[in-house]
This record gives sequence, structure tokens and C-alpha cells, in this order.
Amino acid sequence: MEMENVKKYKIKTKRSIRLKVMAMTSIIVIVIMLVCTNIFRISMGNLTRSILLDVLQPMAQQSAKAVASDIHLMADRMMSLASDSRLTESADGQNNMSAVLENARNTYEFYGIGLYDRKGTPIAVNGDIYSSLSSEEWFELLTESDNMTISDPVVTEEYVGIPMGIPVKADGKTVSYLVGIYKYDVLSDVLGSIHIGQSGMALIINEKGKIIGHPEEDIVRQELNIYDLDSDESAHTIFNRMVTRVTGCGKGIFNGQESYVSYCPIRGTRWSFAVEVPRADYVEITNSAIWNAMVGTFFALVVALIFIWLVMTVISSQLKKAIVRVDGLAQGDLKSSVEVKKSGDEVECLSHSLKITIESINSYISEIGMVLDNISKGNLNVSADGNYQGDFVAVKDSLTHIIDSLNRIMKQINHTAYKLMETAGNMGRQSDELHQAATGQTIAMDGLNNEIQNIRSNLDEVTDNTRETSRWANDIAGEIAEGDRKMSELMSAMKAINENAEDINKISKLIESISKQTNILALNASVEATRAGSAGKGFAVVAEEIRNLAVQSEEAAKSTVTMIETSGELIARGVKLTTETASALEKISKSSDVVTEITERLTQTVDVQETSLHEITDRIKDMSEITSQNMQCAENTEDASVKLKQESENLRKLLARFQFH
Repeated sequence: MEMENVKKYKIKTKRSIRLKVMAMTSIIVIVIMLVCTNIFRISMGNLTRSILLDVLQPMAQQSAKAVASDIHLMADRMMSLASDSRLTESADGQNNMSAVLENARNTYEFYGIGLYDRKGTPIAVNGDIYSSLSSEEWFELLTESDNMTISDPVVTEEYVGIPMGIPVKADGKTVSYLVGIYKYDVLSDVLGSIHIGQSGMALIINEKGKIIGHPEEDIVRQELNIYDLDSDESAHTIFNRMVTRVTGCGKGIFNGQESYVSYCPIRGTRWSFAVEVPRADYVEITNSAIWNAMVGTFFALVVALIFIWLVMTVISSQLKKAIVRVDGLAQGDLKSSVEVKKSGDEVECLSHSLKITIESINSYISEIGMVLDNISKGNLNVSADGNYQGDFVAVKDSLTHIIDSLNRIMKQINHTAYKLMETAGNMGRQSDELHQAATGQTIAMDGLNNEIQNIRSNLDEVTDNTRETSRWANDIAGEIAEGDRKMSELMSAMKAINENAEDINKISKLIESISKQTNILALNASVEATRAGSAGKGFAVVAEEIRNLAVQSEEAAKSTVTMIETSGELIARGVKLTTETASALEKISKSSDVVTEITERLTQTVDVQETSLHEITDRIKDMSEITSQNMQCAENTEDASVKLKQESENLRKLLARFQFH
């Protein structure tokens, strides 16, 4: 039951590989998708910005050139009209002036055109135009510059027009001013032709930020200031650059949207042309592309997961078969085969390795079983000759060693059986010889008993002499021990004297050192007293006395050291002689102890020998009895040898069943 649970757990564990692989694949693909999407989004944003700014800049410049070209065309017409001589005629020629103005208004796109004197009073007008120029700000600029002047668009209930004035000269002097109001279509056509993105547009502002050109004419009619429309700082930064009439581009928040703006001045005017494109117009396209990529990636992920599921199902199936086979192997199944599918991956290698492993183990077990079967039948002439690999080599070596050991043991037993038969024959012969020897031994015992009696009488005399020698040896040993003790005390005293001499020598050297330091101190004191003059004479005398005492102390210390060194040498010599004497006494004491010990052993030996003689006498009596028993045993041994020979023959026949190599 426990093996089945282990088997189910292993298979379940292997099945989870599919979920793990699919989960890891999903996570990796999703992470890669998110990373790539962010990279794509950032790259597309940067690319969009780069492309828009690269496109907007030339577009703004080209549009500004188109506006400037139209304005220059209008200016050329005004200059052509201003050079008409009929405009410089006297009052009598006013009809001619009116005809010129009427013809110009009908020919060109004027709401109205008029001729004014140098104070701004109308001389001749045609159409809807200023009744007087004196109240217009741009008239002052016209008079000061005395050149072509273009004003900001004029807004009325009926129209929005572009005022333009030019001085009319006669004999090089300005005599009047020709003023016309062009139709706003000149600007609206250019602004309306610009289409970029879904809500991109173009506009024109003056040097104060006022919107004077817009695709929607109502914005111009409201006379709005661009600074009032957007309060974001990024937008105001761009507006500041626009009103200074510089060329450039940038990104800012316009109408609540992040937009790209390109701007440049319109040549010949005080206006600045700008093209604005909300970033969202193109970001939506980018986002759409990103979403399409994500959806495509998702479907690709689904397809990949299905493919991975199928592949992992095949792998899991093969792993399951391998696990079931390994479980069978664990339960002792060596016969079942292992199916190897050619998948070209690690699972195929695993199945192939498992197959080879089971086949190898099967061959090993089969050969081992065959060898053991032969051994059980008595055939020891077998061996394990299979090609064993790895740790199974040790099994082969062990089996070979067992077979060799059994061969050696059985051969030895066989040899012993033959030897046992020979021994049985020898025992029969020796039993006869033992019977004869026992008879001779009885005769020899009687003669030995007589000789022992003679030895006993000699040992009694040796015992008395040995005991006397032992007594004298003990007395000599006691005297030597006492001398040895005295000599030890003398050596201890000599060592103590030697140590005291060394201590005195150290003290003398210390006194000598102190004397040298005192001498130096006295010398320094004398020098200081000399420096002090008459006030230090008394101190100099004391220092001199101290120095003399220091010199004497040093000499006395040196003499003491010399005497102590001499005494130390004598003491060392005495210690050496004492040590040698003690050593000699110790040797004598040891020799005496040896003599005493030998004497004691000799006494003990004699006593033992005497005791042994008594025991030998008793043993001889026993041996006589034993000899009689040996004679009886010899007869019994002869009977036993016959039986042993029979058993040896039976053992030899039993060993004949085994075959050896």
C-alpha cells in the first residue's frame, strides 16, 4: 500500500511539470510582452515626436513663406497702384483718383481702398474703409517708416480684413497715403489648407500674442490673446519665443492636451506663424499598434501554450512510463522491458539510460544467481565473467573473492582430510611406541629417585651459606643508604650556597650600576655647580665627595663581584665533586642492592629447589602411576586411530562432490 502511494505521488509530481513549464512560459512571455510593449511605446513616442517636429518645422516655414508671398503680392499691387500718376493730380483730377480706386477694388480682393493725406484725412475712398486714419495706431507707424506697412486684421460686423498702407510720392516726397483692406481669404486659404493629424491646426499671432490668423474666423473676430487661452508654463515658454519672432519647435500643454508646436516669423510682417498638433492624434495610432501587438502576442501565447501542452504531454507520458518502470524495479521486477520512443530529447536519453540500467542489473543478477546455484550444487569451478560497470565492479570482486575463498577453504579441508588419515595411521604406530616408552620410563623413574636424594643433601648445605651471606649484605646496604642520605643533604647545601652566591653577585652588579649612575649624577652636579659660579661652590664640593664615594662603591662592588665569582667557581667545583661522590655512592648502593637482591633470590631459589625436590619426589610417584595409565591410553589410542581413519575416509568421499578450480 505504501509503495502504491509513493508511486502515485511520483507520477503526480511529474505531471506537474507541464503546469510549471506552462506557467513559467506564460510568465516569461507576458514579461517579455510588457517589456517590449513599453520599449515599443517609448520608442514610438520618441519616433513620433522626432517625425512630427521634423515635419512640422518645414511645414511651418513653408506656410509662413506662402503667407509672406501672398502679402508681398498684395504689397506689389499696392505699390503698383501708388505709382499711378493719377493719384498725385490736383483736386481737379479727383474723378481720376476715384476711377483708379474703383478699378483697383474691382480688380483685386479689396473690401475698400482709399487715398489719405498726410494727416489721415480721406482724399478719395471706394468701398468699406476707414473714415479717418488719425485714430489708428498703425498709421503712426506708416508715417514714421514712410514705407509699406501691414497692420493686424481689422474686425467689423461685416468682415475681417487685412489693412495695408503705402506712401504715395511725388518728386521723391510723400504727398499722400494709399490704404487698402484686403479680404481675409488671403490668410484663411493658407491656414485652412494645413491638415495634420485629426485636430492639428495653424494660427498666426502678432508681437503681443493676439491671434490674428486662425482656420476658424470666429476666433479672430473674438480678438483673443493666445496667453489667455493656455495658462500652462510650457505653453507660455513657447509663446514667448513666438512673439520674439524666432524660429523653433517645442512641446507643451495646449487646450489641456500635450501638443507639438513648430513656429517661425512671417517675413515682412510683425507676425509669427505656428503649426500645432496634439500628441494624442498620433499616440492613438501608436497605442492601437501596441494593442494590436499585444493581442497578436496573446494569441501567439495561446498557440504556444497549446503546443507546449502537447509536447509536455508526450514528455510527461514518457516520464510516467519511466517512473512506473523504476517503481517496478524497486519492487524486484527485472524482466519487464522499457519502451524507448525516439523523441530526440532528454526524455529519450532518460528512457534509453533506464533500459540499459535495467538490462545491466538483470544481467548482473542473472549471472550472480547462476554462480550461487552452481555453488549450492558443489561446483566451485565457476566465476563472474560479465562486464560489470561502476559500483557493480565491487559486487563482482566480492563474488569472485567469495568463490576464491570457498575454493581455498574446501581445498584446505580436503587436504586436512588426507592429513587426518595419515595422522590416524601414525597414531596407531605411535601408540605401540608409547607402550614401549612407558615401560622404559618406569625403569628410569626408579634411578631418578635415587639421584634426587643425593641432591637434597647438597641443597641443605647451600641453604645455610646463602642465609649467612644475605645477613651481611643487608648490613652493608644499610650503611651505604645512610652515606647516600648524608651526601644528598650535602648536595642540597652546596646548591643553596651556589644560589645565594648568584643572588649576591646580582646585588653586587646592581650596586656597581648604582655607583656608575651616582658617578654620572655627581659629574652632572659638578657641571651645574660650575655654571652656578660662586653660589655653587659648596654644592660642587658635595658633588665631588659623592662622586668619590661612588667610585669607591664601584671598586668595592667590582671586588665583591670578583670574590663572589671566585667563590662561585669553588662552590661549583665542590658541587661537582659532591655530585660525582653521590653518583659513586649511588652506584655502590645499587650494586649492594643488586647483591642483596641476588642473595635473596638465591635463598629463595634454594628454598624453592628444596620444595621442588619434595614435589619432584611426589611427582615421580605420580608419573609412575601415569606411566601405567599411558600404557592403557596407548591401547585406547590404537582403537581411536582405527575409528579416526574410517571418519577421514568418509570426509574425503564427501569432499569428492565439490569441483575446484
